Amino acid sequence: MKKQLLALTLSCVAGTALAAEYDDRWMLSPSLLFTAPDSAKNLESDFGLGLGLGKFVNDKWSIDFEIDTTSLDAENTGGSVRQTGYGFMTRYHFNEGSSLRPFLGIGAGFLEHDGSGAARAIDSSDLMLNLGAGIRKKINDRVGFMSEVKYRLDTADYTGDQNSYDDFLFGIGLNIALGAAAEKAMPAKEIVEPAPQLDSDGDGVSDQRDRCPNTPAGMRVDAYGCHDGDGDNDGVKDSMDKCPNSRPGAIVDADGCEVQVVIELQGVYFDLDKATLKPESIAILDAAVRTMGEHGTLVVEVAGHTDSTASEAYNQGLSERRAKVVYNYLVDKGVAANRMTWRGYGELSPIATNDTEAGRAKNRRTELVIQD
Repeated sequence: MKKQLLALTLSCVAGTALAAEYDDRWMLSPSLLFTAPDSAKNLESDFGLGLGLGKFVNDKWSIDFEIDTTSLDAENTGGSVRQTGYGFMTRYHFNEGSSLRPFLGIGAGFLEHDGSGAARAIDSSDLMLNLGAGIRKKINDRVGFMSEVKYRLDTADYTGDQNSYDDFLFGIGLNIALGAAAEKAMPAKEIVEPAPQLDSDGDGVSDQRDRCPNTPAGMRVDAYGCHDGDGDNDGVKDSMDKCPNSRPGAIVDADGCEVQVVIELQGVYFDLDKATLKPESIAILDAAVRTMGEHGTLVVEVAGHTDSTASEAYNQGLSERRAKVVYNYLVDKGVAANRMTWRGYGELSPIATNDTEAGRAKNRRTELVIQD
């Protein structure tokens, strides 16, 4: 009857569950136990109590110090024996983040037997080994349930018949978290896209800001949608252009004067004394291929660089090989050869110090220098 009652209790506990999350707070674990001792002990099965204190050390592992005690009636001699265990249990939990977390456990400690009445002669303290399997589930942020079946190897020899015994313990209990409640992640804020703004004349300036709402199609305008002339078509109004005769297609600064634009291929670096592409460089170069495709008239120079290791002459040759391998890759991927040149600059144009390994690694690079 006792075993049937225990089985019913365990099945009810397993019927409800909330998602369990890693909680590193200390846990106090009171429990109700049913001990079924080895038949060779000549002791009746009975209920007892247990208490544990422990915590999770990571997402899967927990460790607990546990005490359990049960008073067992002697079958033949009369009287009773109080069996008390002290030990540590470590448990490995499965199904991280799920509503139900099965676990396996192992532990060791000491088991005391204190007889009373006719069984008073039974008195020992021996080593024990525990193996367990069970289920843990979280009810709320503070309380959870745990049920476990535990095999216990008792190394006692108090009957004089054998030097070890096989006990089984069936338990249900609570896990009560101590300390402040675990912080909950704040829900992500909803991103609200701004409403689109009208641009009736298609000049790129919204109607709300456009002071010249009837600009002819294709004409360059200022921030307020107005045009005052751009003789060299470089995007800078004639009234502000300090270099009014810029080359067609040249990249200019805010004053309308031509500047050299260098696109550093971030991530395309080389090992020391190497001119071979690393696997992680391929994605960067493929992005450069797409950029060249989107800007079909862009003409660039592939520039190779080295750190200051080795001689200047050797570094010059190495930088040329690095520029050439990037140039060849871009051509192989469909960029027209007549849109590119390649050149090595050796160690003469560092972008970082050559006194550290990190700095030297940055200097072993390639760049795209826009020519037109």
